[in-house]
Amino acid sequence: MLVLTASSFRANEEVELTCVKKQMATQTCHYNFTIDGIRYRFIDNGCKGKKDDILKKAKDGKLALAKDWKIDCEVKKDGD
Repeated sequence: MLVLTASSFRANEEVELTCVKKQMATQTCHYNFTIDGIRYRFIDNGCKGKKDDILKKAKDGKLALAKDWKIDCEVKKDGD
């Protein structure tokens, strides 16, 4: 089941690009976001988008994000 969510305005929400992973075999880039502590993902087929543009679209609410991550990221530790 695929659930897509989009919001037109994210002014009071904290949007963080947690990580980007590229799968060379399938030429897909997986963008993992955390928005107010909830995990979302965006998959760019062909890896055509630029990282900064993808982040801006997510912050502006112009990017259809799916719930949960498909590929996990390494968790950042405090003090690193």
